[in-house]
Amino acid sequence: MAAPRPPRVVPGEASESDSEPELLVGTAGEAPGAGLKVPGEASETEEEEEEEQQRPKTPPVLAEEPAAVWGGGPSLLQQRLREGTGRLRGAVGSALRQSYGSAARSLGGLGGALGRAQVTAAAAAHCLRLARRDLRAVADTIDIVTACHLLPDIRGQL
Repeated sequence: MAAPRPPRVVPGEASESDSEPELLVGTAGEAPGAGLKVPGEASETEEEEEEEQQRPKTPPVLAEEPAAVWGGGPSLLQQRLREGTGRLRGAVGSALRQSYGSAARSLGGLGGALGRAQVTAAAAAHCLRLARRDLRAVADTIDIVTACHLLPDIRGQL
């Protein structure tokens, strides 16, 4: 006959109360999982909480640390990431330079055209002022001639 198998606790979430059923799996040749801590399980006593607080906390592992510890260079993945990052930065920089360069050229062309339009408008305004002044002078001369009664009345035959 086979010996009865002792139950084994399956890792997972701890039950919230004693009324919830626990899932036990039997294993051959293993001791029961008494005192076994399951990741994510809430501590059941204050002693467990104190033990966790007294344990030294390990510092977080940095991505560059293994290469520095083993004395080797950066890993192949890190090299590829650096190369890809460099290519991406170059492509983004090139795209920005191209777009800003074309925008600057367009603005420069518009600025030149605007400057030429201003000069032309100023010249046209000056010419209109001169023509108006000349027309006023002619109108004043005509008024003087028509208002003068000293001139003989000349009528021509047509």
